[in-house]
Amino acid sequence: MITFDQSLSVYFNGEEIKVIHFPAGHTDGDSIIFFTTSNVIHMGDDFFSGSFPFVDLDSGGSVQGMAKNIGEIIPKISPGAKIIPGHGPISSIDDVKAYHRMLLGTTAFIQKKISARKSLAQIKKEGLPAEWKSWGEGFIKTDQWIDLVYLSLTKQKMGGRSRAH
Repeated sequence: MITFDQSLSVYFNGEEIKVIHFPAGHTDGDSIIFFTTSNVIHMGDDFFSGSFPFVDLDSGGSVQGMAKNIGEIIPKISPGAKIIPGHGPISSIDDVKAYHRMLLGTTAFIQKKISARKSLAQIKKEGLPAEWKSWGEGFIKTDQWIDLVYLSLTKQKMGGRSRAH
């Protein structure tokens, strides 16, 4: 067993493998793995390529934390890196940047609705702008994503609600 608080490096076959903990994203215990020589990054469930992610609010995750973490990871991605998502195809930095824009955009959109005193039911009925439609074609549908963002922004837990993962 190997434990660490924030980061560690392991060397295997001459390659440095950096493991960095990014708290409060998918859960509070996720780490990103950088294979430095191979220029490969395994992002696990902090990155769903082209689709809305599952955020485990009951395990310390938050949509805001996920967006913050992705924003911190992007500058660490070197040109030409192959990125392994938790879900979806092998991806590029452009895919991660699009994902980050989606996280920020949908969160800001739902926060604006909350600030206008819209209920969760009202927000779900109105839906998200068309630009985010294709993101709901994965296993987390648009209504589920709205639930997760709303609950994360209002600091509520999933409790007995349906869990997707």
